[in-house]
Order: sequence, then C-alpha cells, then structure tokens
Amino acid sequence: MGKKSNNLRLLAEYTDRIKKGDTAAVYEFFAPGFVSHVAKRVAPKTLGSDIRAGEVMFWEESAKAFPDREFTVEKVWEVEEEGIVIANWTMRGTHTGGSYFGVPASGKEVEINGTGIVRFEDGKIVEHWGGPHCMHGIGLLAGVETPTKLSAEEMNAKVSAATSSNR
Repeated sequence: MGKKSNNLRLLAEYTDRIKKGDTAAVYEFFAPGFVSHVAKRVAPKTLGSDIRAGEVMFWEESAKAFPDREFTVEKVWEVEEEGIVIANWTMRGTHTGGSYFGVPASGKEVEINGTGIVRFEDGKIVEHWGGPHCMHGIGLLAGVETPTKLSAEEMNAKVSAATSSNR
C-alpha cells in the first residue's frame, strides 16, 4: 500500500474530530462556499448561503438523539486526480436522546448506513454528494409515512434557522 494522500488524511482527521463531537471541524474542513448536492434535495432554500450549519445540525442532532452513537467508515475509495473521496459509513446507536429530525426517541437500536462523496480543492471540501441509504429502527424507511417526519418546508426552516444562527 502506498502512502495516504492528503485528501484521505484530511477526511480521516475530520472524521476523527466529528466522532469526538467537535462540530467546529465542519467550519475548518468545508470551504465557505461549499456546494451540497444533498441540500438541493432536502433544503433547497438554503442554496446560495453558507450551508455548513446544516452539516453541523446533522452531527449535533445525531449526537443528541443517539448518545451512545458509534460512527464507522467501512470503505474508502479515492479518485485522486479529481480530488474526490468516496466513503461508505455506518452510524449505530440507541435512540434514547432527543428527536431525530422530528422522529421522537423510541429506545430502539438504530443503524443508518450511507455514502458520502466529497471533492477537495486546496485542502478544503468544496462539494458533497450522497446521504443515508438505510435508516433501520426510526420509521424513515422509504414508503413509510411517519406523522413526525419533517416536511420539506420544516426541514428548510430548521436548516435556515441553524444557518442564520452561525453567521
């Protein structure tokens, strides 16, 4: 195996800090104008603003909802010449804390698996694609209508409020 590229090293450092609850890492590792292709789907009203607060909100909400949360990166691929790193990740925990994006605590064990694709430029994350695939245990599976599931408008308002408070 060759030596770890700078982008892989940066992503590993970011992941380690996030695992420790250091959400300030978002502002250090993500460029101010970073583009989230996820936000285009879930919070389109935040586009054109500094949307790093939405990333902070994701990590803070998951830490509150799953106090015993474990976050692991299972596989990483890199397209070094394009500055792209792809990671398959899993977050596990027991939903005993606060609500998770509108879903009240259930006391159930939860496993959320997803893929993150990030593009680096000059040592900063400038683009992000991906998101969760499976959310076992919290009623957010595709096709299941949950009365507490946030509407697009509620998610936009929540992310917008978080974005405004971090400016």
